[in-house]
Amino acid sequence: MIIYGVNSINLSKIDLILNNPPPYFDFNNIKNIIQQYDFLVLLDDKIIFDQQKIIELIEFITKYDYDQILLDNSQVNSLEIMEYDYYKRIIKSNRIFKNLTIEDLKQKNQPNNYKPFQLTLQSSIIRTKNFILPNFFLKRNPHIENLYWRELVKNGFKILNNNCIENYKERSDSIVKNNITIVTGYLNIKIKRPAKSNTANQTYDYIEKSRGTLEIPQYMVIYCSEDIIDDITKIREDAKLLDKTKIIPITLENNLYMFDRLDKIRENVAKNNPPYDIPEYILAVNSRYCYLQNAIEKNYFQTDYFAWIDFSASHIVNIPPNQTVEIKSHDKVRIGWIARYSNNQFVYNHYCLGGGIFSGHKEIMMELIKLHHSEFIKLTEMGYNINDDKLLFIIMDKNPYLFDTYYSDYKNLFIRL
Repeated sequence: MIIYGVNSINLSKIDLILNNPPPYFDFNNIKNIIQQYDFLVLLDDKIIFDQQKIIELIEFITKYDYDQILLDNSQVNSLEIMEYDYYKRIIKSNRIFKNLTIEDLKQKNQPNNYKPFQLTLQSSIIRTKNFILPNFFLKRNPHIENLYWRELVKNGFKILNNNCIENYKERSDSIVKNNITIVTGYLNIKIKRPAKSNTANQTYDYIEKSRGTLEIPQYMVIYCSEDIIDDITKIREDAKLLDKTKIIPITLENNLYMFDRLDKIRENVAKNNPPYDIPEYILAVNSRYCYLQNAIEKNYFQTDYFAWIDFSASHIVNIPPNQTVEIKSHDKVRIGWIARYSNNQFVYNHYCLGGGIFSGHKEIMMELIKLHHSEFIKLTEMGYNINDDKLLFIIMDKNPYLFDTYYSDYKNLFIRL
């Protein structure tokens, strides 16, 4: 992205402010510079710069009182903001609750109606006077940019599409495969978890089922109860991965998420089916975000990307030997949507994401952690505590540009990541 400031006193004078900012560039860093200009010109490196055309469009903006003209129409842009009760819909469709009707449980042949507001920072000419809001936090990330543009539109920001530049060149981002830390964790809540149904057999050895995760040949931070540290150390040592390993002991009292609200959580989960009626189980699963935040803040291996992989994921997920986690993009959380989509409709849609496995840049992972905590608190106050996969779906439904989703069952979450 190339950013120019244009002074309206002399439209032919274009001063270079910033060339090729890094991913997650914070515009607050140049806010004072931007305010010195009447217009911004943002050019992606796939657009051929035409100075005379830019000057003509600035004159058009001035004459017809627009705030922004989009130069690149390759993206579909909609100013429709869909507002509906995310919580009511997700709670009705959640199988963990007791006393649901047959109608509530129907999932087949659902059309894909996910068409939320979409407008991100892209090649355009922007009038600066209406562009800078008090909370000027724009970064090069479609989710964060989208939130900012929502506020602009609410304030009457006028945007026009324009077919002015048609010359493009291919661009691809390459991400180093070893620039990633995997985070996992196991907290012994000292409660035997019952099966999810009367016929299900969910008795398994957590240590044995952790091998799939622990043998992934990448940097790994492991949060675990002290009684299994020796087992974990041996598995990583046998795999010759001890130099890529950081083990951090945790306890129920100090590391269980929302431990101080345990009584409220216990009251909320009384309406849930087993095993989701165990408050410690709900909180232990949601503790993953605390571990992830700590790993990002400490950044023991100095990586830009992080992935969460459940400690015993291989009890249900296929994790092939020696397969590594690869990052698909800089700017979104990569995560599986538990659904099958075919012929423009859902064959099934479980209204949940595969929260046991996801990855992303450290900046956008921190955004997910912040949103998760906010939504968890909100649902708790409403009297609900649901499994994390369902909670993630609420977050995705409200913030679609935070996520790079792929349709999958649970078995193939890791392979398709």
